[in-house]
Amino acid sequence: MNVICKQAIYNREGKIAFYEILLQDRRTGAYPENFDPLKATSIATDVLTEIGAQRVGNGKLVFVNVPAIFLEASMFDLLPPKYVGIELVENKRLSNKVLEAIEDLIKRGFKFCIDDFGFEKIDYLPLLNKCHFVKIDIKSNPYNWEELKEVISILKSLKKGIIVKNIESKEDYEKTYQLGFEYFQGIYLSKPAMVKDTRTISFLKSTIMEIYKAIKSRDIKKVVEVIERDVGVTYKLLKFVNSAYFAKAREFSTVEDAVVYLGLDKIAKFTIVLALSEMFLEEEEKELWRRALFRANLGEKLSEIYAKDMKDKAYLMGLFSLSWEIIGQKPAELARSLLLDREILEAYENRLSLLGFILSLIDLLEDKRDEETVRKVARVINTSPERVRGILEEARREAERFVA
Repeated sequence: MNVICKQAIYNREGKIAFYEILLQDRRTGAYPENFDPLKATSIATDVLTEIGAQRVGNGKLVFVNVPAIFLEASMFDLLPPKYVGIELVENKRLSNKVLEAIEDLIKRGFKFCIDDFGFEKIDYLPLLNKCHFVKIDIKSNPYNWEELKEVISILKSLKKGIIVKNIESKEDYEKTYQLGFEYFQGIYLSKPAMVKDTRTISFLKSTIMEIYKAIKSRDIKKVVEVIERDVGVTYKLLKFVNSAYFAKAREFSTVEDAVVYLGLDKIAKFTIVLALSEMFLEEEEKELWRRALFRANLGEKLSEIYAKDMKDKAYLMGLFSLSWEIIGQKPAELARSLLLDREILEAYENRLSLLGFILSLIDLLEDKRDEETVRKVARVINTSPERVRGILEEARREAERFVA
């Protein structure tokens, strides 16, 4: 399976300066063999448009690999120049039309980087005065160390930002740092992190919708069918149900056995959380999912006290309540696209409903877990402060278990 990843590029202070978004074969970690580079660029730009370049890069510039002949396309019209950079690759056919397209994109505010730069590559020279950055591969460039030092000096005099890539060891990093490179990229500093697989988010949404419909109709067979379509989810489900967390007399070897053992409510939660949290792997995004799971579990537990028949809806309401931060879609919009229950949508749109009131309690308890707040919430839902503290701790533990 091919996945879209992002890899951090660091400055000399060791802080992330930019990201590069790239296509990888998930099994090998390399660019997919014989994959059309134009298609790879199209997939990457689709992901940036769909998720949002600002979110993918955490507010920093994200470079997209683009063959020069692709610059004539209008595919950049939907991308914000403030957050998207263009990394030129395979620059062997630089027609006047391509150069004009580059000029136009620069006027619109896009930053340009030349990949695999070398002065001996004559095709690069017309681009040099236009670009903002150049990238040099430390593992495959034609220069020795002294020549490389001179190249860096010339590029600095031309006021170009200089990025070195393929930093694979401490020695690579120290040498290139001493040579005067300004930015550093490679697995020694940061491995590529998956942004999403090349299946669209709409597929992800349809999976969630199918599971949610199956849980509402209590259709175990349908839930099993949906899970079994995804080998990765099947593997993780069986690993989860056979983990030390569950005390049991036997091992489970089929999805159906696991679903029956866990029950529809737990299995639906597991699959939804797994599917969504797999989109992002960096710690910042994991923390968002921990929060979303905490809010989901807290909503369910508050409902068990205050409105027992609403607990399943309260869980989903809490789970998707951070959808704007996580997937760039407002909760009410997401509720509509997933065809969630009307009560969940109403809770997102206003807090006057029963679920809306529970969502307000979730917000309050997440922001303030002090004793005074705990006592106030306990009074409102007619329970003890000890019970409220207990459900806060249970909600936290359950969130940690799913997002390690």
